[in-house]
Amino acid sequence: MKIKNLDNLEGTIAYISPEQTGRMNRSLDYRTDFYSLGVTLYEILTGKLPFAEKNLMTVIHNHIAASPVSPVKRKNISWVTENEKRVFYYLSDIILKLMSKSAEDRYQSVFGLKHDFLLCLDLVQLKECKKNQGFKPGEKDISMYFKIPQKLYGREIELEFILDKFKRVCLGKKEFVLVAGYSGVGKSALVMEIYKSAAEKRGYFIQGKFDQFQRDIPYSAFTYAFAGLVKYILSETEDRIASWRERLCKALGYNGQIIIDLVPEMELLIGKQPELSKLGLDEVRNRFNTTVQDFIRALGGEEYSIVIFLDDLQWADS
Repeated sequence: MKIKNLDNLEGTIAYISPEQTGRMNRSLDYRTDFYSLGVTLYEILTGKLPFAEKNLMTVIHNHIAASPVSPVKRKNISWVTENEKRVFYYLSDIILKLMSKSAEDRYQSVFGLKHDFLLCLDLVQLKECKKNQGFKPGEKDISMYFKIPQKLYGREIELEFILDKFKRVCLGKKEFVLVAGYSGVGKSALVMEIYKSAAEKRGYFIQGKFDQFQRDIPYSAFTYAFAGLVKYILSETEDRIASWRERLCKALGYNGQIIIDLVPEMELLIGKQPELSKLGLDEVRNRFNTTVQDFIRALGGEEYSIVIFLDDLQWADS
């Protein structure tokens, strides 16, 4: 699948880890390769990719939120011996551990992975199946590095509150949440936890960030956020893109150029727009406000939800 840079998306789409999508608010380390290895082994064992959809956004969604079908359920092993069947189950468990969504739940070292592979090899060489021989992948796995988990701790109440608001959005409600606190306490990390929930609901999570050194640029965070939305939409199927184009053009009418001036990437979606008619200052301001409102209303839909995250609101232009 040929892809272009989609909001810092890196790697081969079918094999990238959840954190490699750039949408998990966590840094990359060696454990991202374990996920890709798991996908590769999955394909070798079953002859199929765990997530083989043609829609780019669907594949990204699945890497983040969907659990792959166990390899053992995608392969007919009724004809093999009991030992070989057990090995297949063991390998299936190893692969699923490699493909855990959270890096902390994957193998932490190659030594633990090697131990489990050798266990499978020993089982293959046995002539008879040992009964009650349990197997837990990663049981002998110990990390060689001191790694601070990138999980969110001590914010259960706040997270539950925000997720409850998101559930209401999924039901068609409109919600506004303001997260305040001292610098460095984890406000952005807290909000970013919504992304997985949005992905599970096939929604859109877009974000923009105000910059204290760019306060002279109007609506800078909105521009960045909606540019990200355009990138998401353009990665979808032709039918979905056409549906979005029709909806937005209908909502914007002859004022589409206003949105293009605000978000230049929007021209890739709605095409070139007619020139704006000349108006007085008050009329221009009213037209701008009305058009932006129409644009945001047009983004809403029954089949999906949209979360707009504006970071560092204190640096917004005045």
